[in-house]
Amino acid sequence: MPAELITAVALYGTKTGELGGLLETVQALLGESLHDRFRPYTLDQIHSTVIRLDGVADAQAGVIVNRRYLEVTGIPRAMDHARALKILAAHLTPPLSIRIGGYAPDAAAAFSSRGQHPYERTFSVQGDAFVLVGWPVSTVTDGIPPGPLDDLRREMNDANIVHWYHRSSTDIDNDFHLVVGHHNGASQHETNQAVCAVRTYLAEHPVQVEVGVDQVAIIAADSPTLAPARFIGRLPIDSADIVNLYR
Repeated sequence: MPAELITAVALYGTKTGELGGLLETVQALLGESLHDRFRPYTLDQIHSTVIRLDGVADAQAGVIVNRRYLEVTGIPRAMDHARALKILAAHLTPPLSIRIGGYAPDAAAAFSSRGQHPYERTFSVQGDAFVLVGWPVSTVTDGIPPGPLDDLRREMNDANIVHWYHRSSTDIDNDFHLVVGHHNGASQHETNQAVCAVRTYLAEHPVQVEVGVDQVAIIAADSPTLAPARFIGRLPIDSADIVNLYR
C-alpha cells in the first residue's frame, strides 16, 4: 500500500555541529521542565518540511493529484514531480541560510511571523508538539516580504502542488519549522514554563544553518513524525522514483 505521507524535508538524518548542539540543549531544557511527560524525537528524526507531496489517485483522469491542490482548486491536475524537483534545486542553489534564535523579547524585529514577534514564534507548543522555528537570514536582517521559503512554496503551484499552509493566494509561510518532540499530558502551566525556558536560551544562542539541495530528501512514511521512514530519497532523485511511491 502507498505510504500515508510523502513529503520533501530538510535536515532529516544526522545532526552535527552547532545545530546538533542546539537541538540537544532544547530537548534537555524540556526534559528538565517536564521530566517523563516530554517525549523527544531522535536527532535524526527531527526535520523541517519544505513542501508536502501528498497525492491521491484520480481514477477518471488516470493521474496522481496533489491532495492540497485538489482541496483548494477542485481541479484534478497531475502533479509534475520533475518540475517540483527543478524548483527545489533552483531555490536551494546556492544554499539558503536559516537563522534560529537570537530574538530578544523587547528588541525591534525586521519582520513578524503570523503577526507575532519572532521571539514568540521561534519556539512554541502547538497542540502537544514543541515547535522550533527559524527564518531565512535575508528576512531576519532586511525584512524582505514575503521571503525566499514562501517564494519556493508558492512556485510549487507551477507543478500543480499547493503548500499545506497556503489556504488562499494571500497566505504567507516563510517559516522553517522543526518539531523537537511532544508532551504527554503536561498542564498548560508546565508547558508555558518549559517554552519560556527555551525561548530565553534561544534569545542568547542563535545558530545559522545552510540548507541546500544536499540537505533535502523525499520521505515516505505512515506518520508525520517520519518514524520509521518507508522510503528516503536524497536529492538529486529521479522523478519516476517519486511517482512509484503512490502505487
